[in-house]
Amino acid sequence: AYFEIAGLIQDSLPPVYLFETEEETLHSMISRMDRARLDGRVKGLMIRVRGFAANWAKVQEVRQAMLRCRQDGKDVICVLDGAGNLGYYLASAAGRIVLAPTGHLMLVGLRAEVIFAKGLLDKVGVKAESVQAGQYKTAGEALTREEPSPAFRESLESMLQDYYEQLLEGIVEGRGVSAERAAALVKEGPFTARQAKEAGLADDVMFYDELVAELREERFSVETDYGRTRRPRAVQPGSMNVFSMLMGGGRPARRRTTGPTVAVLHAAGPIVSGDIGGFGFGEQIVYSRAFIKTLRKAVDDHNIKAIVLRVDSPGGSARACDTIWRALRLADAKKPVIASLSDVAASGGYYIAAGSRKIYAEPGCLTGSIGVFGGKLVLTGLFDKLGLKVTVVERGGATGLTSMFSELSAQERQKLQELILDTYDTFLERVAETRPNMSVEDVDKVAQGRVWTARQAEQRGLVDALGGLKEAIEEAKQAAGIAPEERVEILHLPRPRSIMEVVLFGREGAVQMSLPAGLADLPLPLERVRPYLRALLSLQDEVSVCILPAIVTVR
Repeated sequence: AYFEIAGLIQDSLPPVYLFETEEETLHSMISRMDRARLDGRVKGLMIRVRGFAANWAKVQEVRQAMLRCRQDGKDVICVLDGAGNLGYYLASAAGRIVLAPTGHLMLVGLRAEVIFAKGLLDKVGVKAESVQAGQYKTAGEALTREEPSPAFRESLESMLQDYYEQLLEGIVEGRGVSAERAAALVKEGPFTARQAKEAGLADDVMFYDELVAELREERFSVETDYGRTRRPRAVQPGSMNVFSMLMGGGRPARRRTTGPTVAVLHAAGPIVSGDIGGFGFGEQIVYSRAFIKTLRKAVDDHNIKAIVLRVDSPGGSARACDTIWRALRLADAKKPVIASLSDVAASGGYYIAAGSRKIYAEPGCLTGSIGVFGGKLVLTGLFDKLGLKVTVVERGGATGLTSMFSELSAQERQKLQELILDTYDTFLERVAETRPNMSVEDVDKVAQGRVWTARQAEQRGLVDALGGLKEAIEEAKQAAGIAPEERVEILHLPRPRSIMEVVLFGREGAVQMSLPAGLADLPLPLERVRPYLRALLSLQDEVSVCILPAIVTVR
C-alpha cells in the first residue's frame, strides 16, 4: 500500500471550500494506514516523503502508525527524495529507508532563531509597552528588548533540548544505534545519499522506479490509492457542471449520525471572540460563538456519546477562551469531553483544553504557556519624524490606556497590571479545576507563561497521557461506557461545506475557503503567518491576551 506525505499536513479540511480539494487530512491518512495494517492482503507499506510542512506532534502520530504496522508484521519502507531533521525522524520509524541518488540528508541538529525588533522600532520612533503575568510570558520581548531575558533563554534552551533528545531517541529506536552514535551522526551531517548509506542512516540509494521494479520482481504490486476513492477533478464545460463543482459534486452527502458516535471537534488557529465576520482564503480561526454553537449541537445529538476536542492553536483572546472553557465544562457534565492536542495547544489553546476531563498529547506538542500579557505600540516618535501632530482632549482617568499616542502613565500601568493579573489568576483557577490533584498554587509553579513540550508537561501534571487522536478516541469511548471492541462512527466537526451551501443555507461555523492547489499555492511562511496577522487584528481591542510568545517551528 502506497502513501505519499507532501505539502501541508492538516488536522481538518477547510470548513468552507470554493472547489473541492484532494487534500487528505492527517487522521484520514492514519486511518488508511491502520486499515492496511489489519488487511491480510497487504504485505507492507511504502511511504514516500516528498517535502511536508508540519511540526513534531503530527509527525509523531504518523510515526506511531508506522510503528504499529511494523509491530503487526508489516514491512514498512520509507522513500525519501531528500529530508531534513523532522523528515528523517519520521523515516526512522520504517524498517527500510531508501534515498534518491541526489537526495541530501540534512540531518544537522536543531536551531532556534529569534528576531528582536526594539532597535528597529527605536529607529522609526515607535515604543512598545508590554505588561505580563508570569515570569516566562515573554510575548512582548521581541518588541521591547534587543536580546532575550534569562527566563526567555531558559525556556527556549529547555524546549530545544527536549526536541533534540526526541530526535536522537528516534534514531536510536529506528536504526538500532547507541545514543552516543546517534549524537555523533547528527554532528557529522549533512550527508549525501551515498554518505547516509555508508553511515547506516539509509539502507539503499536508488530511484523510486527502481524500487517499484524490485518489488514487482518479488511479485508485489504497489497500490497507490489504497483505501481511498478518487473523483475526477476536471470541470467540464456547462453551467450545471460548474454548479455541481461549487456544490461539492461527488462529495458525500451531509452526514447524520446513525449509531454510537464520537465527535471530534476541531479548534484550529487563533481564538477570537464573536461569530464569523467574513470570509478569508486559507485562514483557520476559532470564533468563540460559532465554536460553541457546534459544540452544543454535538451535545444535543443523542447518537454522539462522547466528544474529543482536537486543539491546534496558539491561543488568543482570554475572554473568548474563558467562554469556550465554560461551554466545554457544561458539555462534559452531559457527555465525556477528552482533549487531544495537535502540534500546538499553548496559552489560550491550553486554556480551552483544560475544559476537558483528560488531555492527551504527542511528546512533541508545544503546550502550557499558562500566562497573560497585554500592551500597545506608542507611535509618537514616529509621528514626530513624519511631522504629524496629535491634539488630545480627554475627560476621566486612564484614558490613555489603549491610545497609540501616549505612553502608559504610572496609574495606567498599574491598572493594566491589575487587569492582567486578574485574568492570570482566573486562568490558574480554570486549570486547577480539572487537573487531578493540582491546586492553584501547584499550577502556578509550572505556569508563569512557560512553554513546555508535551513530554515535559506530562511530567508536571499538565497532560494526562502521551498519545494522539487514536488514543484520545479510545479514552472517550471508555469514558462513555463503550466497549473497546465496539465500532463507533467518528464524526469530524465542523463539517466542510461548499461556498454555494454557505450562500444558500448559511455559514454555521464555517471560517475559511480553500482554492485548488494550482490557484492557491502560497509560500509556506506567508501561509503560516497570515492567520496570525488576521487574528491580531481581531485581538486589537482585547486588554488581556493568552497567546504563544512566538510562532515556533523546530526543524
